[in-house]
Amino acid sequence: MKSPSRWIGLLAKPAIFASVIGFLSFFGLADQIAGFSANLGEKDRIVRWSAVLSGATRDAIPVTLIDIDAATMALLGHPQRAPRDLVAGLLSLAVAKRASGIFLDMDTSQQGSPAGDQALLAFVSAYPGNAPPLALARRLGPVDQAGGGEEALAEQPSILDAAVREHANILWATSISRIDEDRVVRRWELSQTFCKPDGGRTLPSPQLFAAAVASAHPRPLSDIQAFVVARTQAICGPGAATAPAAPPWPRNPDQRAAIAFLIADGPDLAAPQFIRRDGQNVLLFRRVSARAVMTSTGTVVSARAVADDLLRDRFVIIGASHAESMDGHLTPIGFLPGALIVANAVATAPAVLSGQPLGAAGATLIALALFGALMAITSRLRALAASVVVAVAVLGSLMALGRIFAPSTAGDIVLAALGMVAFLSTLEGLYTTGKDWRARGWRALLKPEKPRPAQGTGDVA
Repeated sequence: MKSPSRWIGLLAKPAIFASVIGFLSFFGLADQIAGFSANLGEKDRIVRWSAVLSGATRDAIPVTLIDIDAATMALLGHPQRAPRDLVAGLLSLAVAKRASGIFLDMDTSQQGSPAGDQALLAFVSAYPGNAPPLALARRLGPVDQAGGGEEALAEQPSILDAAVREHANILWATSISRIDEDRVVRRWELSQTFCKPDGGRTLPSPQLFAAAVASAHPRPLSDIQAFVVARTQAICGPGAATAPAAPPWPRNPDQRAAIAFLIADGPDLAAPQFIRRDGQNVLLFRRVSARAVMTSTGTVVSARAVADDLLRDRFVIIGASHAESMDGHLTPIGFLPGALIVANAVATAPAVLSGQPLGAAGATLIALALFGALMAITSRLRALAASVVVAVAVLGSLMALGRIFAPSTAGDIVLAALGMVAFLSTLEGLYTTGKDWRARGWRALLKPEKPRPAQGTGDVA
C-alpha cells in the first residue's frame, strides 16, 4: 500500500498544473494561448510571416485606392452601380495629378445610363498620348456568351472596345485571383490566355502592368507586349516549328504567385507602412473615399483641390467596396473587397517578378535540405526546445530565401519542409507504438512508467 506522502507526490504536479490552467481560463487567457499554439503551424500564418519577413516590400509600388464606398453611394442616392460619369471624373483626376499608372477595376461590359456611358466613352476616346498608362478590367464570362470556343472563360465585349483600339497607352487587363478549396484567396494569376482557331490573345494582370509602369525603374509598355506575345505562342501554338524566345522581362514570370498580404481593411488593423522611394519615406498604401473628392452635387472636385501626395507618382486603383458591388473574398487577413486584394498584389509585385526563378524540382530540393537540417538539429532535443529551434529556423529561412527567390516561393518551401517534419514525426510515433504493442499490448498507448529508484541493500558483514 502506498504511503500518504507518496500519494501527495503523485497528485501535486497535476494539481499545480490544473490550478494554473484554471487561473488562466478564469481571466480568458487560456483560449488565447491555445489559439496561438494552434496558429503556429497554420498555413495562413506562414503566409503572413512570409509577407513581413521575406522582403515583400523591396522595390514596392506605392498604391492609392480611390474607393467608391458606401458613403459615396449614399451621396449619389444608392444607384444600382456607380455612375460612369463619376468614374470618368475620377480617371480625369488621376491623370491631372500625374499618377504613375491607373487601373480601373470596374465592369464596362454592360450598358449604363446614356449620359454616363457617353461621358466615359468620350474620356477614353480623347485620352492623351502623354497621359499615365491606363489599364481597364476586362470582364470574363462563360464561352457561350462570347461567341464560342474551347476555353472555360472568354472575354466579354465592352462599350469601350472601339475607343481603346486607338490608344497605345491603354490596354485591357484581367484581375483573376485563385480561390483555394477552403474558399480563401491566396494567389493571383499573372496573365490569362485565350486560344482561338484564328490565333490567340493574352491579357496581363494589373500586377504585371503595375510592375512595368509604376516600379522604381519603369519599363515601356512594349515589354508587356513582348511578354503577352511569347505567352500566347507558348500556349496556343506549342506545335510551332520554332519555339518562341523567352521575353527578357519579367525575370521570374511566376504565373500563380502567392499574394503578400500587407494591407488590411480598416485604418485601425495595422500601423501605416512606409517604403523608401527616390530617397524618401513614402506611405505604401493610401485609401481615399471617392466621397472625399466629390462635391455635394456628386461631381468630382478640381485637381487643384486635391493634395499632390495622394495621387502623384503613385499607382492609382479605382474600384468599389460598397455592398452593391458584390466583390468581396476571404483572405489570410480577413474579408477584403476585390480592389483591396488587387492593391496588395500590385504593391508587392516587383518582389515576386524580380526574384530568382526556381522550378518545382529546385524548390523541392531546398525544402528537403531544410527538412534534413531541422531533423538533424532537433533529433536529440525535447519537444519544447525542438519547437523553439524550429520556429527560429522558419523565421530565418523566410528572411534568407525570400531575399533570393520570390517571397511566395520562400513561403512554399518552408511550408513543404514543415509538412515533411510533421509527416516524419507521425511515422515515428506510429512505429514506436507498433513496436511496443507486441510486447505490452494496449498498454503501449499509455505513457511509459518511470523506473523506480533502486533500493539500497546495506552492507553485509
